This record gives sequence, C-alpha cells and structure tokens, in this order.
Amino acid sequence: MDNYILLNFNLSKEENKKFENKIYDFDNIGFLVDDPEEKIEILSSLPEWETSDLVIDKDARINYEVYFEASDKGLEDREKLKKYLSKEFPSIDFIEKEIDNSNWEDEWKKTYKSFNIGDRILIKPSWEEEVDTDKIVIEIEPKMAFGSGTHETTSLCMEYVEDKDLSGMDILDIGCGSGILSILAKKLGAKNVLACDIDPIAVSSTIDNAKINGVDLQAKESNLFANVEGEYDLIFANILAEILVEMIGQSKEYIKKSGILILSGIINEKADIVKEALIENAYEILDQREKGEWTLLVARSKDV
Repeated sequence: MDNYILLNFNLSKEENKKFENKIYDFDNIGFLVDDPEEKIEILSSLPEWETSDLVIDKDARINYEVYFEASDKGLEDREKLKKYLSKEFPSIDFIEKEIDNSNWEDEWKKTYKSFNIGDRILIKPSWEEEVDTDKIVIEIEPKMAFGSGTHETTSLCMEYVEDKDLSGMDILDIGCGSGILSILAKKLGAKNVLACDIDPIAVSSTIDNAKINGVDLQAKESNLFANVEGEYDLIFANILAEILVEMIGQSKEYIKKSGILILSGIINEKADIVKEALIENAYEILDQREKGEWTLLVARSKDV
C-alpha cells in the first residue's frame, strides 16, 4: 500500500492516562506516540555531543500519529476514533492528511537513533553504521508495529533477561511487535523461538528484522495461543493487562512444568488483576519490577 491516512492530535499527561490503552480498541494499522518523558530517557543514553543542542520540554503535551488504510474502511475507522476523542476531550484539535509510506519511513530515520537498554543491549536502526561494542546489538528496521524498544514495557522485558542464559530453550513471544524480544532471545542462546502477533504488519516486521540480525526464528499470526502448538520454557507476553488475564487462563497447556512467564504491558494500577489471575491459575510470582507507569511480572507454576 502506497498511501496512508493520518490522524494527528495531542493530549495532556492526565488525558493520556485515560486514553493510552483505549487506542487498542480502535482499528488502525499503526501509531506513533511522542512522549517527551520517554524521549528524554532515550536521549540520556546517547553521547552528550549528539544531544547537546536538543531541548525537550518534559511537561509538553503527548503527540499521537495514528495511521489508517487509505480506503473507505480506513476513513470509517478514523471517524470512529475522532468521535470517541471529541466526546472524551471536547477541546481536542485534529490534523488529518494523506501521506505515502516512503515519507513515513523518512520521518522515522530523522528521529530513531541508537540507544542502550540495561547494561548489555544496544538497539540500532539498520541504516546506521556498524559500531564496535561488546554489547548485544539488535538492529531494527522500524515499521508500523509496536515494540521497537523505546517503550518501558519492552525495555522491562529486555532488562530482565539480559543477563540470563537461554541456551537450548524454547521461547514463545506473544504480541511480538517488531520482534525485538524474539531476536534478543535468539542472541541469548534460545534454541527455538516462535513470535506471534494478531497484527500481520507486526509478523512481517518480525520476519524482516530477524533476517537483518541473522537469526532463525518462526513468526506467525495468532490471537494469543490460537495458532500455537507445543510447550515452552519461557513465554514473553507484552500485551494489555486485561488480555494477559485471558492469556494466563489458557497458558498451562503451553508452558513446561518449570517454565517461566514474563508479563509486561501492565499499567501499574492494573497489576493486581494480573497477579490475581496468576494466583487463581496456580502460579507463584517470582519478581515484580516497575518503570514509569508500567509493571513487569515474572511467574512460575506452583507445581514445580
């Protein structure tokens, strides 16, 4: 598809707390969120000489770019989102336009630069030159898929496993986005990795990024475990809390007896509902970590 329909708007921090998970209730083909606080955190990992001329207001409004198909359906989907936003935030302003995919990718290249995660990981866009480093380098060709490493939910998962030896393990990545967690798992020694997402763009992005990184993994469309077979030593699930609750209820069939669940995508105030689901399904909680407004939970079956 050459063209996309763009809906651009911005929200205050308080408005964004109410909206940020709601965006998944509306059909779209991808979105970008420009959060000043997240941008400051990313820039803090870059050399000072690269960022000394950048001034970012951490209290600025949060900007959304939401992309839709350039079709009648895309227009209908955009109007549904506009209607909801106008009702919830009456003073909101919109910018609407049609853009082509090449322009979108060019804009990514202006803003997406290498950055560190944890102590051992470097995320590098594929168009930047090779770097001499002892870190685990993951190259990403960002597309319209969630999970390019900049969000706390993804970095929480990566930081948790960066010092783990996954040699010989079978790994399942639910809600794989750009495939960044699956690629990291392979680079940490995983034997087999299956990356799943309900979004075909995410699956395509994962396949492309795996090739860029020279790793062998499988990626397929799947709504949670719908197209999954077998049992796994470790399951990543970086999805919304309410969906995690549903996933936990189905998970025992797909995780080995001593297997580990690493759950992210959980807004802090919803951590309790995920913990309750784990307990109800006979899991013990091994770890809980927070970053910003997000929580990561690690659990294992009590049957071990």
